[in-house]
Amino acid sequence: MTESAVYLQPAFILQHRPYRESSILLEVFTRDYGIVSILARGVRKEKSKMAGLLLPFSLLHLSYLDKNELKILTQAEYGSSYPLQRLALYCGFYVNELLRKFLHNHDPHPRLFLRYQTCLRDLSDGAAIEQTLRYFELDLLEQAGYATQLDVDQSGNRIVESRRRYRFLPGSGMVEDSLGHVSGATLLALSIKAALVGPALPEAKQLLRNMLDEHLQGRPLKSRDVLAKIIRYL
Repeated sequence: MTESAVYLQPAFILQHRPYRESSILLEVFTRDYGIVSILARGVRKEKSKMAGLLLPFSLLHLSYLDKNELKILTQAEYGSSYPLQRLALYCGFYVNELLRKFLHNHDPHPRLFLRYQTCLRDLSDGAAIEQTLRYFELDLLEQAGYATQLDVDQSGNRIVESRRRYRFLPGSGMVEDSLGHVSGATLLALSIKAALVGPALPEAKQLLRNMLDEHLQGRPLKSRDVLAKIIRYL
């Protein structure tokens, strides 16, 4: 196979783990190549200048050799960082796990890459964290090909009404239901990405969980359980 090289590709590290004695195996979300696995050789050695750069929630510019499924890191340059603390930090790990669950390796999503960066920026600001998560979840579903028309009642193919209630029907979308878990007002707000206030926040959370779970098909999200425990003790 012909060996090629990628130079200074904008990227975020989603996950890293030790590999053999001195290396690290990285799962990286790149702007132009999607998620790729990269081996960073020797970066756990004391004299390594690269180890301090290879952390989640920092925009990096990575160069690597591309000759098989596992890429070989050759260079890393710092771009910018999004310092996440307390609840925002655990939310960041949750977002990273979502990307790994929903995206296929080597499937580029440059628009989602920018939205992920915006999500990290908003999380680092520390305001409207719940809203930030909901809109990133919607972005992810849309970019992964699982978009749902939130402002259309599929049972009658008519526009959602703010005073009525609805439920999410897997495989179809939103349908009117007097006992539904989400109001039309919340659906209309979500459809235009308006501010989520009052009951819209818990309703949106339940709705997005149902939508995500449909496509996770029973695969657990470890970070979701951790995040629930953290929120309980805040």
